[in-house]
Amino acid sequence: MTKRYRDELDEVRVEAGRPAGFHWRGRSYEVERVLGHWHEDAGWWRPVEGAPRRLERTDLWRVEARNGTPERGIYELTLRSGRWRLDRVWD
Repeated sequence: MTKRYRDELDEVRVEAGRPAGFHWRGRSYEVERVLGHWHEDAGWWRPVEGAPRRLERTDLWRVEARNGTPERGIYELTLRSGRWRLDRVWD
């Protein structure tokens, strides 16, 4: 089951150009492995009503991580305009 959060992350540790750990909701997570990395190019989006909005490039990382317990989870992290977010969690 997928849960969508879209929470800003307090801290993300990056090593060799990829997330190696992150801090979310008062807990630290260590990335065990990167399952995927892709990006959505910058572009334009027009709401039904209103002016078009420019969307910046977004980098997405799907990682397997744990927070100090034996259980692992799958997390999708996004990076846009220098700001990291936790977008989805699979359990």
